[in-house]
Amino acid sequence: ALLIPSSAAYVVAEMVARGVFDMATCQLCVDDAENAIVAKLQKKPDELDQTITNWEKLLADIRLIVVPDPDMASVIATRDKYLGVMRHKADIPVLAAALKMDPTPHVILSGNRDHFNDAVADRCGIKICSCQEFIEFISEAS
Repeated sequence: ALLIPSSAAYVVAEMVARGVFDMATCQLCVDDAENAIVAKLQKKPDELDQTITNWEKLLADIRLIVVPDPDMASVIATRDKYLGVMRHKADIPVLAAALKMDPTPHVILSGNRDHFNDAVADRCGIKICSCQEFIEFISEAS
């Protein structure tokens, strides 16, 4: 949403900013996004400064709810139950955080559909889709 204004992620962020949906994530995801921004633009200081300003505005506009990172016991339990279908242990804490949210999220949005795949969705009972898939899903539902 931040770096590609014509992207599906941008459209989803705009809907969230307008109050159509709420968006929540864990601190791990915020840190990952911020590290990616810095890594991508570290050799372009002027762009980095503006992008950080835009990031802060985006977070405020979407009223991002940041939930605590999961505890180790939750991560281990999630790993034991989902690693066979998720296949990437670095994403297990993110799934564990989503599973601990109260209320349980209706949808998990992920650009990494190889790891956050339909088998994971079937096992946890939460719809998982990319931003593009989410837009298509809500378009079909209305």
